[in-house]
Amino acid sequence: MKKYLLFTSILLAGCATTPQDCDLSAQDPGFLTKLNCATSGGYRQKIDAQEQQILQSQRDNNIAKQNLEITQKREQTTNQQLSDEQARLAALRSDLAQTLKRLQSGKVKNKQSQQEIKQLQALQQQSLHATSPSELAAIEKKVAEAKHKVEALEQANALR
Repeated sequence: MKKYLLFTSILLAGCATTPQDCDLSAQDPGFLTKLNCATSGGYRQKIDAQEQQILQSQRDNNIAKQNLEITQKREQTTNQQLSDEQARLAALRSDLAQTLKRLQSGKVKNKQSQQEIKQLQALQQQSLHATSPSELAAIEKKVAEAKHKVEALEQANALR
């Protein structure tokens, strides 16, 4: 009977293991702990928990990769838009400078041309500080109007 009680108490002591006790990398378990972990499914629970953690980490990693790709695409789009706007602004400044040169060339000399010169010079200053597409569009519109006025002034001067 004593042997039976001793065996039962040893076996019960082995049953008192937790999933942390079944982690072989964290400790050096005794024979009864190993036996209990093997028979009670403690090892399997620990493995399943670690596999779930790995799967969750992989999902998180995939989400992070997708977010990175989205961010990189947005950055490329923004960089392209910035390049396009800078090219538009450079073309606008060039067009403005040419229109101003035409007015200042001496072909048209009157008060109206002097006013146009001042307005074009003000537009040049505005173009240096333009930062948004709407500002750029407004300046483009004003330059187009100024070009038409310059052409009209040149034609009116040619008729004289």
